[in-house]
Amino acid sequence: MAFEKKFELGLIARPQWEVAGHMADNWAKHLGEAGELIKDKLDEKMPDDGTFMGVLVEPAVNAYAPVLDPSFVSKSERSVEEIRNVRREKLERAFNKWKDNMTKAFATVDGVPAKFFKDKVSSAKDLWAMRMAYILAFNGDKIRGRGLVPITAYYLVGDGRASSWVEAGDLANGEPYNIARSRERTSFKAALLNRLLQGGMMIVKSQHQAAEILAQNQINAALLTGLRDPAKCDAFVATPAPDKCFCSWEMDADGRLVLRTQIGLTV
Repeated sequence: MAFEKKFELGLIARPQWEVAGHMADNWAKHLGEAGELIKDKLDEKMPDDGTFMGVLVEPAVNAYAPVLDPSFVSKSERSVEEIRNVRREKLERAFNKWKDNMTKAFATVDGVPAKFFKDKVSSAKDLWAMRMAYILAFNGDKIRGRGLVPITAYYLVGDGRASSWVEAGDLANGEPYNIARSRERTSFKAALLNRLLQGGMMIVKSQHQAAEILAQNQINAALLTGLRDPAKCDAFVATPAPDKCFCSWEMDADGRLVLRTQIGLTV
């Protein structure tokens, strides 16, 4: 039996891309204009403190309950049940404060509806642009070119357009090949787009620590092994090998983050 390779990719993560000048302005404009609609929807969802309790407080308290060991006692000698009760009481009292802040945020001031909210959105433009710069490093855009995340995901569902997105300096050996099961191509692609973006961001935030790279590669291998059609490709491994399927991050000799992918089937 021999490993029949379908394709191999070696895609370099771009440096952070600054968002196009109009993007941050458009983001702030559209979100600011949606202020009144947001307020109306929140009032509809949370009309009174009883609804607030049922929708937010009780689910939050119930979700928090398993976090603490039943035998735990705090430094102030509170039992787990007492800690939960204090947490519940604080959340209960939060409704009026939340409602007052919402009213302030969306009030009409100097003839401008939701002025406080719009001012906050406008002041957050730079932070939004900074965060988007990280995302664009992996996703790219339609104007300047697609990034390694969509290229890899589209390659793995056999979308021929992905071949034209590969840039000079990147490795692309072979044509796109669909490894998804029948009628699962769309969901496979969506899951992989999210997984690769999240993994790349975690590696960057860890300052490219080897342990984090390995952890993300292990997650990639487990996900792809579970989603693939076994008749189309072999199981995935976290560490690249010549006769294995993998979708793994690594640092190259120039200190650049690279996503390497190889697909094949043992026949």
